[in-house]
Amino acid sequence: MEIISSAYRGILWVSAAFFALMICGCFIRTIIGPRFTDRIVSINVVCTKAVILIAVLSYLLEEKSLIDVAIVYAMINFLTMIVLYKCYPLFRREAHEEDEHEYD
Repeated sequence: MEIISSAYRGILWVSAAFFALMICGCFIRTIIGPRFTDRIVSINVVCTKAVILIAVLSYLLEEKSLIDVAIVYAMINFLTMIVLYKCYPLFRREAHEEDEHEYD
């Protein structure tokens, strides 16, 4: 039974490292993303993966309080995305107005 438990923990450590690499990849997409929507989606993916990473680390480190941190972080991420999606038309309108002024 000890062998299964250690293998399970090893798999979780590998998955935590994999999620950390995926977060770095999404940060690159955030920087490169040509459109505002690409950046919003990639930041949302980064935050979601961070919540998963915190949950996995909570189990591995046996810190139950980290689950609370993950839940609060997920709620903040959700509210932030709602605000950004509501503000998106304002950003588009300002960009469109700037484009019109360039051609005057």
